[in-house]
Amino acid sequence: MMKMRLLVGFLMLSLLGFTQKEPVQGVFHYKASINFPDTNLVFKQWNITVFTNDTVVRVETETGQFGNQVYIRHMSMNKAYLLLNIDGRKYAIQTDLSKEQKKDTLPAKYSFKRKMGSKKIAGFKCKKYYVEDVAQKESFYCYFAKKVSNKYLEVYTDIPGLAMEYYIPTQDGTVKYELQSFDAGPQNRDLFGIPSDYKRVTFEQFVTEINGE
Repeated sequence: MMKMRLLVGFLMLSLLGFTQKEPVQGVFHYKASINFPDTNLVFKQWNITVFTNDTVVRVETETGQFGNQVYIRHMSMNKAYLLLNIDGRKYAIQTDLSKEQKKDTLPAKYSFKRKMGSKKIAGFKCKKYYVEDVAQKESFYCYFAKKVSNKYLEVYTDIPGLAMEYYIPTQDGTVKYELQSFDAGPQNRDLFGIPSDYKRVTFEQFVTEINGE
């Protein structure tokens, strides 16, 4: 009986060790693109950089008009800040993600199914999934790295693993996101703080100030 208990305990520990994902510190470099309809010609392309120390994520998105848009998300605190610089006025727009999650009572906007096949993307082994956008009635084949937690991106969070190649329908067209490279290593903690010259406001306060009320 004692041997049986030890064997069961060992198997449980082995299973937990196999399924547990290692903390990630580093920089994910993604490329986003939109093609002209029904062609392989690229209409628009930009870069997205995701920094993480495993508890906080900083996402920098290239925009033609405003330069890099910065979004900082504290996963443990469930809060996020969008940093904006408008004509020298600097704002850190705060969002309480826990409240946003409680508001979201709608059914899932997508369905997914595991498919046969896998491939390596930037050194990560990725599983193939068939993802269908329920609202837009569009479907895609996407790839997810099962050994990397999906907590670093707020996309397709019901699918196990981090999205490495995926699609999002938008008003401008379907955007393809694909990981180009990953730089592992600790990140400067200053990347994840709110600069002292940025004013922390709620979205409502931001709108009021911009409108000059």
